[in-house]
Amino acid sequence: MLKEIPPSRVLSAGLAIAMLLFFTSVYIASSPLRLGFSVEQGKQGVRVSEVATDGPAAQLLRAGDEVLALRSSVGSLQLEPWDAVAEPDDAALFVTYNRFFERHRQIWAILSGEQLELQVLSAGGAAPSWMRLQPLALRGINHLPWLFWYQVGCGLAILLMGVSAWAFVQSERGPRLYALAGLAIAIAIVASAIYTTRELSLPPEWFLTLSRINQFGAMLFAGTGTALFWYYPTQLGRFPLARVMLVIVALTLTVNWLQLIPSLDAAARYPLLAWFAVDIAFAIQQWRCTRREPVERARLKWLIFAWFAGAFGYLGMVVTPQVMGLGAIAQQKYAWCFFVISYLGIALGIVRYRLFDLDRWILLVWFWFAFGVLFIVIDAMLVMTLNLETSMGLLVSLAVVGWAYLPIRQAFLTWLMPKDGRGVLHKRLPDILQQAFRHERSVDDQWSRALQAVFNPLTIAPLPEPLDVPTLRENGLRLAVPGMQPGQGFLLSYAGGGARLFDRQDADFCGQALALFLYAREYHQSYQSGVISERKRVARDLHDDVGARLLSVVYRARSDEELQGLARDCLRELREVIQGLQKDVVLVRQSFSRWQSEARERCRLFGLSLDMRLEEALADERLSPRQERNLSRILRECLTNTFKHARADVIAVEFKVEHNLLVLRYQDNGAGMLASAAGQAAGLGVLGIQERCRELGGEVCWWTPLDGGLAMRCEIPVKAN
Repeated sequence: MLKEIPPSRVLSAGLAIAMLLFFTSVYIASSPLRLGFSVEQGKQGVRVSEVATDGPAAQLLRAGDEVLALRSSVGSLQLEPWDAVAEPDDAALFVTYNRFFERHRQIWAILSGEQLELQVLSAGGAAPSWMRLQPLALRGINHLPWLFWYQVGCGLAILLMGVSAWAFVQSERGPRLYALAGLAIAIAIVASAIYTTRELSLPPEWFLTLSRINQFGAMLFAGTGTALFWYYPTQLGRFPLARVMLVIVALTLTVNWLQLIPSLDAAARYPLLAWFAVDIAFAIQQWRCTRREPVERARLKWLIFAWFAGAFGYLGMVVTPQVMGLGAIAQQKYAWCFFVISYLGIALGIVRYRLFDLDRWILLVWFWFAFGVLFIVIDAMLVMTLNLETSMGLLVSLAVVGWAYLPIRQAFLTWLMPKDGRGVLHKRLPDILQQAFRHERSVDDQWSRALQAVFNPLTIAPLPEPLDVPTLRENGLRLAVPGMQPGQGFLLSYAGGGARLFDRQDADFCGQALALFLYAREYHQSYQSGVISERKRVARDLHDDVGARLLSVVYRARSDEELQGLARDCLRELREVIQGLQKDVVLVRQSFSRWQSEARERCRLFGLSLDMRLEEALADERLSPRQERNLSRILRECLTNTFKHARADVIAVEFKVEHNLLVLRYQDNGAGMLASAAGQAAGLGVLGIQERCRELGGEVCWWTPLDGGLAMRCEIPVKAN
């Protein structure tokens, strides 16, 4: 474990390296002779691409002229188009590569001699003529082209992004490799900036060295990138791939610099393509390993996009066409921007900046990038295979794109886009709110159920601290959501069963849904207040009117014992109803004590044994008057059915709680009945039991146990309503 260095020191060191590269490149690029013109490959020699208005060639040359030969006091040399190639590595064989540098050794010697003359074929088509040119001793900083500053800027930007990311995440090997790869490609780009923006040639002691430095940086960058996918975002194994890749890079450079094989493709370009294939394989394995790690999966998505966007761009525009013998689509000096884009994207992923947003953007970004590249490829293939002019090739490609490519792309996008596990939120909201306004469950319970249904988190835990608004936490790994009561909240972890991160859309939806659920809670409270007031009014009316009349019947029916008993039963039932209406909530243990006393008395009269139990976890739960009244009726009806029809001698009753449900289990050892016939046995009071259970938002079922008798199970929500 490496000791962490203060970020300020790492950043200072990175800045120092960047400044060293900058001043070194400026010094080397501005030191050679100044000719005052730039060249590109021509038909016979080198073509003049640009002439400085204040340079030595201002009055001698103009853009489009071709320089066919050079001569001075040192000697003369006939120029070739290949002498103006920007990148010597474009050669397919080392023979061509070596000949290029040998010719430039001669060119530089001639340029450094006295009485320099150029043989020029003017753009107007006149006969070639010799012109004397007097170079300036130094090119100077002011005359370095914009392409030099562009390349140096790309290299230093990549270096500083790599160092910055590593400075703040030193504990992980991935950012360390990322920073090393950034340093490597920065060295390669800065070296390229010097020799690709030369006027005609460079001092021989610098030219070959800069080319090899460019090769070194590119190889180290590619090798380190392969190791990066092995270690980041999760390590794929204990194999020390980073050290092995350094050895492979060293061996590849040895083969290249010593020219142990004749092909420059095999020594340089094939290894790059091979490592890129390994990158893809490691990325696929990383994808499998992070399927249940949403943060790592989000970082991997952005890493894959950023890395392969740059790699696809550079390899597709520069390396692959050269291997196929077609020539680079874009010159290397222009293609460095692909790596800047890569490093910017990777930096975002490594420092976990807005990963919950990147997780949602990544698929569309990949899609548009891939099909944009495909559009360019179609155009290039049409131009090359049909041998069309560029304008005609563009017209044909636009026709192909309009009639075939765009419809296929849209269909592919529709198929590719994953179905959102949350569903369309605004479509699900009415169903959720419909549940919230139901009275079978409390709004608090409905809110928790709604969060589970919409986001499918792996866990929902109570939040210890108060919260006012939904808040994303740990880069979208968790979502903190307020509860229905002040100071209450929930912490949702791992959305979509652990397959994705929470994002801002989730937080916004929770905020909107929370406001509606709070309104539902107020509605529930108002409804309950109205119900309580109405209960009290009805109870008062029953007591003052019906109760008084029943009491009169009891007193007047003293001579008729049967009528008096019936009147007393009615009065007792009325008192229970009135007490139920006047109650607020009651503990289960209190209701159970009354139910048990009544059941024992009834079983004693009919000669049955009763085993009636209450689970301790349920004892302190509260029942609403409606729940207590309906449970009383259900239990009483079950006992009545057993007494009248079952011919039983043992009854077992159990009250317990399971998964936030109050469970009433009733069983006797009588004659029993088919469960399929239970729904048709209205005479047994089954329909009444079903209705009462359904009124409480629960379910009921009957069955005949293997040892005989009849069993019933009634489940209702345990929270008071």
